[in-house]
Amino acid sequence: MTLPLSIFIICCDEVERIGLVLESVKNLSDDIVIVDSGSTDGTLELVKKYTDRVYHKNWEGFGQQKVYGESLCRHDWILNLDADEILLDDIRKSIKHVFDTPETERAGAYSIRICHVSHLSKSKKPQLFCPVNITPRLYDKKRAGFKDSTVHDKLVVFNRGKMDVLKGRVAHLSLKSFAHMRKKIKSYSELQAQAWFEKGRKSSLLTLLYDPPAFFLKSYFLRRLCFVGYEGLMISLAITSGRTQRILLTRKKWAERSKEN
Repeated sequence: MTLPLSIFIICCDEVERIGLVLESVKNLSDDIVIVDSGSTDGTLELVKKYTDRVYHKNWEGFGQQKVYGESLCRHDWILNLDADEILLDDIRKSIKHVFDTPETERAGAYSIRICHVSHLSKSKKPQLFCPVNITPRLYDKKRAGFKDSTVHDKLVVFNRGKMDVLKGRVAHLSLKSFAHMRKKIKSYSELQAQAWFEKGRKSSLLTLLYDPPAFFLKSYFLRRLCFVGYEGLMISLAITSGRTQRILLTRKKWAERSKEN
């Protein structure tokens, strides 16, 4: 028996991973919504085996895609997953437990533990000390929702409502290939630089000297990518490069603005 729950996923060219995600949720919901932004690799043919609720929306940004996906959901309670996030047995049990709880006793939103799984690993189960990101994804749309932001897909709870963390884990297959990762980071850095520029944020040469090394140390050690071996080192270096690109692009935009004036 399915839950009174809508699940939506935004995607583009995710045929290698999205099937595993849909397998992990197919018995939870009778309303699975896919928002695709132009797949050409067979993703659409695959997802249509799981749901007929498949929609196209040209890419406008993370927040815009998720706000649109949210608007298509039939149920008040919504679970948002990325196309590389697989629900494991323990988190499925926790989600079911939420719906065994009276509505008046539920939080407005629940965060889930998204655990990095190396694409080099044969197992889809997270390893000990793997990087973990705790972020809200299960929510009541009357009390929470995504912000319309190009760069960030942040879920906010309205009126300072209650938010809890669910027990259990989600396996995050974050890496298709290193080439795909570099392309994704480049695109994301350009969006972030534009967001910084529009907010009036400037980056000095001093920032360029201290920020990327500090960001690398934070990513590699504090975020525990050091426990993912070679892949963790490569990811840390790549996202640090993206951080550097963001600073340089922001400085370039301000320099161009100065010339215009």
